[in-house]
Amino acid sequence: MRTIGLLYHPSRPESQALAEVLSRALSGACVQRFAADDDAPLRRAAPALDLLITLGGDGTIVRAVRSVAEAGTPVLGVNLGRLGFLAEVDPDDIAKIVPVLLQGEYAIEERMMLAVTMEREGRRLFETQAINDAVLARGAISRTVRVSVEVDGRHVMTPVADGVIVSTPTGSTAYCLAAGGPIIAPDLDCLAITPIAPHLGIVRSFVIPAHRRVCLTLVKGEGAMLTVDGQVDQPVSPGDVVCATMSERPARFVRLGGAGYYYESVLRRLGWADRPEVP
Repeated sequence: MRTIGLLYHPSRPESQALAEVLSRALSGACVQRFAADDDAPLRRAAPALDLLITLGGDGTIVRAVRSVAEAGTPVLGVNLGRLGFLAEVDPDDIAKIVPVLLQGEYAIEERMMLAVTMEREGRRLFETQAINDAVLARGAISRTVRVSVEVDGRHVMTPVADGVIVSTPTGSTAYCLAAGGPIIAPDLDCLAITPIAPHLGIVRSFVIPAHRRVCLTLVKGEGAMLTVDGQVDQPVSPGDVVCATMSERPARFVRLGGAGYYYESVLRRLGWADRPEVP
């Protein structure tokens, strides 16, 4: 490890304090700090970073991943949030992980991302990447929307619902799970399509190969919104088409545990009651 970035929240004392502790502990490397409320400096610096450590919750990690995925920078999340599905370590473990990081004794896990676009009358208005999901749903107006769902140009359904989620396996434990979708192991390459509160709907969610292209066309709905990773919003008008497929760039995460870490993490984070002995 030669150059390590620290992404922290200037307005959160615990994040600031942890950034100070890590800066001192990582004195053997070149440490650069980045404020979580400004993506631009991190995007510019990402190609030169060997590692980015985030000090916050899952939202901080998600935002960081979108900023550095193009450069291939691996991310290590230190959990200062509530659930921490994406975080690898807790603040109390910092003293133990610093020597491991400096000696390179860790694994890199790659997870698929979404390439998301929005078009209107053949013109591309918006494009980005997502680690969790792309959601076409009703906005401030509390009315259902009608969304046509196609996979590789073939019509699948047109639910009347609050919206439709296209999720990665990583995002399966986010909005997708709350909407009744499946939990998907992160080492699978696939997409989950989940209607949100469909009216008289039978299909709750279905899973397709990641190389397929999912297109959502807003047929009817006032004030609809495309939301990416719960953080980026784009207004959608009837006739607009939102498409999502597997991105050419994966997200890269530093992992310090064994191969079964994910299942233990889900068990712990969701509080499933069948294994109370899990710490």
